Amino acid sequence: MKKHYYLLSAALLLTGAAHAQGTELFFSEYNEGAHQPGLSYNGGASNSTGNEKVVEIFNPTISAVNLAPYSIRRYSNGIPLGSSLMEEERLMRRTGANVLNPQSTHVVANPEATLLDITRVANQFSAPRQNMPVSTTTSPNIVQVGGTVWFNGDDAMALVRYPSGTAGLPNVSAGIIIDIIGSIGEQPLLANGNVGGNWSGTNSADGTPAVFVLSANQSIMRRGAVSGGLRANPKPQNVPGSNPPTRNPGGYNIADQWVAYGSAFTGAGGTINAGGQLYNRLGEHLDYTGPNGVYQSTITSTLEKFNANISVYPNPTRGTATVEIKDAKVGSVVVLNNLGQRISAAAKGQGQEKLTLDISGLKAGLYFVQIMSTDGQTKIYKELVVQ
Repeated sequence: MKKHYYLLSAALLLTGAAHAQGTELFFSEYNEGAHQPGLSYNGGASNSTGNEKVVEIFNPTISAVNLAPYSIRRYSNGIPLGSSLMEEERLMRRTGANVLNPQSTHVVANPEATLLDITRVANQFSAPRQNMPVSTTTSPNIVQVGGTVWFNGDDAMALVRYPSGTAGLPNVSAGIIIDIIGSIGEQPLLANGNVGGNWSGTNSADGTPAVFVLSANQSIMRRGAVSGGLRANPKPQNVPGSNPPTRNPGGYNIADQWVAYGSAFTGAGGTINAGGQLYNRLGEHLDYTGPNGVYQSTITSTLEKFNANISVYPNPTRGTATVEIKDAKVGSVVVLNNLGQRISAAAKGQGQEKLTLDISGLKAGLYFVQIMSTDGQTKIYKELVVQ
């Protein structure tokens, strides 16, 4: 039977060096609790379903920012860039103009959240979990599938901006990732090798003994000096394929940019105290010490031109693939997948060249061609199907 490959272009990613800091929205808080279903944590007003989850986006600029071009994504269980299983929904305030004022936050909560510290400040409730096709009547903000704020600590989250001015248009491939929590394409494991892990790490700035920052059962916020999003997908937290997981040198460390202020566990033995986890920093990011810049309304121009002038073919392919570069200064080309297999090719940065990639040693499957500019300021990913 003849095989047909339907190729989705991976979302574009732009490195932070390409733009001044304090000029674009970014994630400022992420909370995931260990609350038990059937118990009340809000003074008896209602029982929790165990979904006291929320993310917050901050506007560091001096401008009021229209939220229409923005969306958030959840890459659950290690799904890669370009996956049709990725969940995405637009940012849309429940009341008033869909605008985020200078030095203000936009809080997106799980629709089943019951904690008063969440519901009092939530500007938006995420869509319920659902599969395609999605009802645009009951879930008008969904771009693809649904249920972005249903994370469990081992999912990667992304903040996305669309050049068209409307999130989801003309298609999900047009979205540009401007911030990431986690490493897209990885599902971190528990220390014993089972699923259900989280993004974790320590930072010497937090003193000794080491204070772990976790994406599960903690309330975490961006460190005050962080003034822009993580725009390039980090190396995996753990060595790909290792089980039990082995920490990956230079891999993602959530504590580099995040600090914990509330936890569902207390004491050296880790006694659970779900009701004691703080959520009281939601709705503000007063710890921010970075610059307040002018909003970059033309943030995508360099990236779009760079992407348009580079093509990868044939696709699908076997044996070899060609990277054709026209009017773009390319410094490096790397083929990679979630298992850590990598093939690189050195570009000369001449603006006009063709590079041949020997992919004969790769197994059949979906790969990503990572292409970086000579100055290191722009990075894009293009999908490549190996037969």
